Amino acid sequence: MAGVNDGIYRITLDGRQILTAASGSNVVLLPEQSGQQEWQVQRADNETWVIRQANSPRFLGFDGEPETFERVQVLPRPREWRITDGPEPGTFTLGVPDNQLTLGLHPALIYPPLLALSPIFGEDRGWSFESIE
Repeated sequence: MAGVNDGIYRITLDGRQILTAASGSNVVLLPEQSGQQEWQVQRADNETWVIRQANSPRFLGFDGEPETFERVQVLPRPREWRITDGPEPGTFTLGVPDNQLTLGLHPALIYPPLLALSPIFGEDRGWSFESIE
């Protein structure tokens, strides 16, 4: 897949909200930059990637089997993701291998927004990877 190589990235949604490891194991979206927004993206095999919080032994993932609106968290064991071209030029979709669920917003209307496994929606804009190395 062109555009994302092994490296350290800031991952954003709509270019405005940044994927952030929050307190505990929560993963949220924040509009401002903080120290918990650097992610190491590394190819696991030809079709999957592992996303680890930079400078930490915690990985972007979820518990158990993938289910709709299962919360995405940072966990101590790696979870593989499928990264494919997104709906907008220069964006990507992060999905569960062998499944139709993708990284998206949790339906709870709280601030900051939580992330969850979700079906692809027509209004999805895709994730952007900004290299910070």
